[in-house]
Amino acid sequence: MRNFFLTFIGLCFSLAVGAQIPGQRPGTFGNPNGRPAPGTPEIDSLQEEVVKDTFGIYKFFAGNPFYETAYADSSLNQYVHQYDPARRRTWDYMTLGLAGSPAQAIVYEPILRRGFDIGMHQYDLYAKNAGQVPIYRMQTAFTNVEYAQLGDQNNGFFGAQFASNFGKGFTLSLDFNRQNQNSTTTLFQRQRLRSNTLGLGMWFKSQNQRYNGYLTLVNNKFERQENGGVRDSIFTGEGQFSTPQNARIFLSGARSRYQTQEARFTQYFQLNRFGKGDSLSTDTIAVKGKQVYQVAHSISLQNVLSRYSDVELSGVGGFYAPFQKDSRGIRHFLDYQKIENQFRILTFQSQGPLVGRVREEGGLLEVGLVHALHRIQQEPRDSTLNEVFLQGKWRLSPVPLLDLNLSAQFNILGNIGDYQLMGEMDFKLGKLGVLKGKAVNQLYSPNLIQREFWVTQQPLWRNDFRKTLETNLQASLVLDRWDLTLGAGFNLLNSPIFFDTSGLVKQTNKAVSIIQFWIQKNFVFWRLHLDNQLALQRSSDDIIRLPGIFGKHSLYFQGTLFKVLKSRIGFDLRYQSEYYADYYFPLTGQFQLQDTRIVDFYPAIDAFGAFQVTKFRAFVKWENLSQLIFGEQLFFQSSYYPVPPSNGFRIGIKWFFAD
Repeated sequence: MRNFFLTFIGLCFSLAVGAQIPGQRPGTFGNPNGRPAPGTPEIDSLQEEVVKDTFGIYKFFAGNPFYETAYADSSLNQYVHQYDPARRRTWDYMTLGLAGSPAQAIVYEPILRRGFDIGMHQYDLYAKNAGQVPIYRMQTAFTNVEYAQLGDQNNGFFGAQFASNFGKGFTLSLDFNRQNQNSTTTLFQRQRLRSNTLGLGMWFKSQNQRYNGYLTLVNNKFERQENGGVRDSIFTGEGQFSTPQNARIFLSGARSRYQTQEARFTQYFQLNRFGKGDSLSTDTIAVKGKQVYQVAHSISLQNVLSRYSDVELSGVGGFYAPFQKDSRGIRHFLDYQKIENQFRILTFQSQGPLVGRVREEGGLLEVGLVHALHRIQQEPRDSTLNEVFLQGKWRLSPVPLLDLNLSAQFNILGNIGDYQLMGEMDFKLGKLGVLKGKAVNQLYSPNLIQREFWVTQQPLWRNDFRKTLETNLQASLVLDRWDLTLGAGFNLLNSPIFFDTSGLVKQTNKAVSIIQFWIQKNFVFWRLHLDNQLALQRSSDDIIRLPGIFGKHSLYFQGTLFKVLKSRIGFDLRYQSEYYADYYFPLTGQFQLQDTRIVDFYPAIDAFGAFQVTKFRAFVKWENLSQLIFGEQLFFQSSYYPVPPSNGFRIGIKWFFAD
C-alpha cells in the first residue's frame, strides 16, 4: 500500500512538470470578501456552481439588486462530489472531523466586522443571514435538489433551492439544507449532530418598476452532542478500540445548541422616471446611459440563542478548569436580539435592457445611515447597546480596463471610532488575464465573548480590552491563457485578542503579521486533468497558529462514456504540514491554543466518480483511502478531533429542473 501511495504522488508531480497543454478554467483565491461576520450582507461564502447561463436565471441579493451573476447549476465540475461545505471552497476549512461541525479557516482569512459582534463564529461556514438569501430574476421556475448519504443510512445531507414567479410582480425563492450525523457504528461516541438552515426570499415589484420590495427570512439551527474530543491518537483496528465507538472521549453528557432567526424587509423607490412602458423598452431601469436615483430603507429583526450544558461531571477530571463554578453541573446561556434600521441614497448609470444579460449597473454610488439596537442576556446579566454608523459604497471604472469596488463604514455611536475601509481592484490585461488586488483596514472593538463570559450564573471574566487594528493586503495575477494564478497576501494585526491554552481570553501588545503566498495551476493532457493548489503561510507569533503548507491536488479523467454519460473519475489529495493546531473548547464555542498534541502531516486521498446525464448528476466517493496505508494513524485537522476512520464511503445525487 505504501508503494501505491508513493506511485500516486510521483504520478501527480510528473504530470505537473510534464504536461504542456493548458487547461480551461481560470483560478481564484479564497473568498474575495474575507470571512463575513453574522449580519454582513451580500456575501456568498461558498463557491457556487455557476456556469455560462443557459436558462435565463440571474441571481442577486436584496442588499444590492443592481449586481447579478448568471446561475445555471447543471454542470459537471469539481464541486459535484464535494457535499461538505468545508471543501466546497477554493481553500478548505478545518472541521472537528465531520461535515457540519464547528469549523475555521486553514488558510488565514480576516473576519469582516460590521458593528457589534457576539463572537460566536464556529458555524459561520454553514449559517446564512438575511442578507445572504439569494433572489432570482428569471422567466421560468427552477428547482435544484441534492442528497448525499454519508457512511450509512443514519447519516445524510439534503439540500434544495427553488424559485418561481407567482402572478405579476411577485417572486419566491427558497434555499434549504439539512444534515444529520446520527450513526452509532461509524462515528465516535457522542459525535452526533443535526443542522438545518432555511432561507426564504420574496420579491415584489410594481408594474412601472419604480418600487421594489424584498422580504428575506432565515432560520439556522445547530445541535450537537459534545464529546470534547478523542483521547486516543491512533486507531488499532483490534481489541477495545476495534470501532470508533470504543475510543475514549473527554465528555459523556455535554450538549450544545446554536440557533438564529432573522427577518429583513428591504425596499427601493425610484426618484426619477424617464417614460412609460415595460422593462424591455422605456422603463426607468432599461434606458441605457440614464442616471438613476433611488432611496432605500431596510429594517431587520434578529434573534440568537446559544446554550451549552453538562450535568455529568464525574470522570471529566479537570476538563472544565478553571470554568467549573458548581459541582452539580455547568451551563452557559446567551440570548441576543437586534433591531436594525438602515437608510440609503444611491445612484447609478443604467446599462440598458436586461434581456439576455446579467445586470451590472455602472458607477453605483451610495451613502447610508444605520441604527442598531442590541439586547444581550448572558444568564443572569442583561444589557443593551445602541449603535449608529455611517456607510458608503462606490463601484466605478475610471478607465475601461480598470474596475474598482470601494466601501467604508464608521461608528459614531456605540463602539465609537470603529471603522472599516475596503477596496477591490480588477485590472484587465486583455487576453493575458487579470491582475486582482484587495485591501482591508479595520479597527474594531472586542466582541461580547472576549469582553465578558458567564458560566452557571457566575462571571468568568469581564475585560476592558483595547480595540484591534487589522490590515489585510492581497494581490493575485490570474493568467487565463495558462490556467495559472499566482498570489501573495500580507496581514497585520495590532493588539490581537486570543484564547490561550487554558481557554482564557488574552490580549497581546504585540503586532502580529501573517505572510501568505499561493499558486494554482491546472494541466490538461488529452482527457487527463491535474488541478493543483498550494498555499504557504507564516505567522510572526504563535498566538496565531497556521500550517506552513496547505495543498490540494486532483487527478482525474474527464470525458463522455457510452456516448451519453459525462464522467469525471479520479483522486483528490489534500494535506497540511504538521503544527500545533487549535483545540475547539465546546463551552465557549472558541478555537483556542494548545501545546500537547501536534497534528501530523497526513496525505488524505479520496477516490471519486461523478457522472451526468442531461440535468441529472450523481457521484460515488470513498474518502480517506490513506487509512489503508496508515492503518494506525488517525486523520486530524483540529487537535483531539479526528475524522472517523470507518466513515468514508459516500453516494449522492443532484438534479436540476427548469420548467
